[in-house]
Parts: sequence; C-alpha cells; structure tokens
Amino acid sequence: MHIVIIGAGIGGLSLAQGLRRAGIDVAVYERDRTRTERLQGYRIHIAPYGCRALHACLPPDVYDLFVSTSGQANSTLAFFTEKLDELITLNTTEIGMDTDHPTDTFRSVSRITFREVLLAGLGDVVHFGKSFTHYTHEADGRVTAHFSDGTHATGDVLVGADGTNSAVRTQYLPQAAHRDTGAVAVSGKVPLESEAARRLPRPFSTGGAMVLAPHGCSGFLAVHEFRRDERGRALSMSPDYGIDPQLLFDNTTDYVMWNVLAKWEKLGDRKAVTAMTAEETRALVLRTVADWHPDLLRLIEESDTGTVSVHPLHTSQRPDPWQPSNVTVLGDAIHAMPPTAGAGANTAIVDADLLCRRLMAAADDKDLTSAVGAYEKAMLDHAFAKVAAANRNLEQGVADNRFALAGFRTFLRLASTIGPIRRKMTTAIAQ
Repeated sequence: MHIVIIGAGIGGLSLAQGLRRAGIDVAVYERDRTRTERLQGYRIHIAPYGCRALHACLPPDVYDLFVSTSGQANSTLAFFTEKLDELITLNTTEIGMDTDHPTDTFRSVSRITFREVLLAGLGDVVHFGKSFTHYTHEADGRVTAHFSDGTHATGDVLVGADGTNSAVRTQYLPQAAHRDTGAVAVSGKVPLESEAARRLPRPFSTGGAMVLAPHGCSGFLAVHEFRRDERGRALSMSPDYGIDPQLLFDNTTDYVMWNVLAKWEKLGDRKAVTAMTAEETRALVLRTVADWHPDLLRLIEESDTGTVSVHPLHTSQRPDPWQPSNVTVLGDAIHAMPPTAGAGANTAIVDADLLCRRLMAAADDKDLTSAVGAYEKAMLDHAFAKVAAANRNLEQGVADNRFALAGFRTFLRLASTIGPIRRKMTTAIAQ
C-alpha cells in the first residue's frame, strides 16, 4: 500500500508519522519550497484528546521530543470582564489532572517547534516545492496527484491535508465549501517579562483567559512559557533536541498572546483594515476597546508590531453524505473552524489517528474504499461537533447583546461558588 498526502501541515505530518510507524509506505507533497518558508510563530494549544491521538501517531522518541519541547503546561481557563473582574477560574488540578502526565494534560507548543517535531525522521518522505493541481484515477484503480511543475505521484489512496483552500477538496467535494463568518481576530504578542504582562492577574499566567466584554467584542489571552535547560536556553532551540538552530523567529521568547474578536463592521471597512500597517492596526484595536481595563490596553499598546496580525475567520458546514473512494480529506481541508474552541489543530491530529487506524486495518485485505468510508463517517461526527462548538463560542463572543452577556456573567459568578458545577465545567474542557 502506498499513500499520497497533499500538504505538510499538522494533520498531514501526523498522518505520515503514524503510517510510517505502522510500516505503510507514504509520501507527502508540500507546495512550500522549503521547510522554513512559512514560519508561523504563534502557540498551538493541544488538549488531552489531541495529545492522546498524537501519542498514537508518533514514534515514542518523537512524542518524547514533543513533550520536552512544549511550553509550561497550562492548568487553568479563566473568565474576566473587560474591567478585569474575575468571573470564574477553572483549574484542572481540582479534578486531579496531572500537568506532568505525558498525554492526559494540556500542552502549549510553538508552531515552529511543533512542525520541526512532526518532520523528525521524515526526511525521505516529505517533498517540498510541489504545488498540487488535480488528481486522476488510473485504470488499475489507483489515484495520481498532478503538480504544477509537470510531475506526478501515484498511490493507492490520496489524502488532501492542504488546508482551508484545499485543492483536493475543491475537486473531490466541491459542495463542501467553507464560508466567511463575518468576524475577525486581531492578535499580538508581548514578552512575558514586560511590565504590562506582569500587571495581569495571576490566572493569566497559568493558562488561557477569556475577556467577556460588551459592544460585540471579546478577548482571549494565553501565555506561552518555554521550558529551559540548565543554561537557560529554550528547549525549543536546544540542539540536544534536534531543532534547527536557524529557526529563531518567535521561538525563544516567553510571551503573552492576545486576541480581540469582533465583527468586521466593529473595526471598519474590511479592505481598509487589511491594508493597514501593524501600527495602524494596533491603534485601531485600542480605539475599539478603549473602555477596557487600562492594564489590558497597556498590553495591546506594548505589543511588538511585528507580531500584530489580522485573521479573517472562516468556518464550514457539514456536507451531505457522499460516496467514499480512495480519495479523502482531513483537517482544515474539510472542517475549517474559528479558533474559539481551541480545536482546529487537535481535530486535525484526531483525523490523522482515525485515518491511520483504518488504513492499518485495511492493509491486509486492501478494502481501501470501506476503510476510507469508515474514517470519513467517524471524522465527520467528531469534527463537526467541534465546529459547532467553535461557531457557538464565536457567535457569543461577537454578539452585541447586553442582556445575554449579563446573564452569562451571572451564571459564571454563581458557578464559581458551587464546587460540583465548577468541577463539571472543568471536566468538560479537559476531555
């Protein structure tokens, strides 16, 4: 069996690792010309279910590399008003979660480091500079991927792991188009050692924190603090851990990441906003949330403009059933979602684990169509539950409804005082 994967992102590389670990021949084709062409410096939040799926895909030494190069484990999720009044803090230690457990805990990882980890040992598997154009089916039932440079690759199964604008999905499932949510996230980073970061309440330093604000805006903040060796070097950069020392951008400094979510109309004309410089974008955000607590405004104001960016938010709808074949898709290629459930990367990893298991089971009887169909059913059920949660959270975060906001704040304050409810909420986020 030979599997062709289009896209060397989180899902595609997790699948490649799992297949290779199982002894299944695999090749990955990535349009980027080099492994460092697109360095994305923000953190990725890996939940326990994502850790378990990743553990199943990666060889033990590579998973150990993932754990050792991840940041300090997150243990809390807090909710504040825009005036920094604490509503509730959910602490995983209250339900017995061990932050040092290899899988059943939350991980915060640098995107740059994580991609290097996922590439470990795949030097002869990943082919860069290969822009996929279309696929064709051969007379023997196999499928061939064609690339813009005139080359091609043939395999028994073709997997589209090529992101939100997936060319594989466009051909395979043209009815499964993604849609614009009409909302946007603006983000930036501040060094953790800065005065602005140190002034934030303690829950901001131990995990993620939501800012529930009025007027159709909300915020999310999270800390990424690297583990360090005895010489104080970030383990993400230590040559002892096999990380390319050239990957310096955004990969050595502990930081607080902030996001402000809003409908586009809250910020202004979309074209004008996306054309702004980073300084202009930061100033626009400050004007938009001018009634927030001065410490939050100071955090935004002190952001390195090199880290300020605008992210239009997209989502997807579950497509109608289709006839499975030896072509399939995973991750953002099929179920793009806003970041408001922290589930995008996690769900792509779960997809990889699900598909890997199905292909392993089909390795002997070669009933690949049934294997792909079983994967697609399980993937759709799992992934679109996460999409629905992310959509609900986004709608709540950008809704300009002061009565609903007041009711939700009241509920959180009450839940904070009732142990069983608080622990039930904590258990729900820890699944």
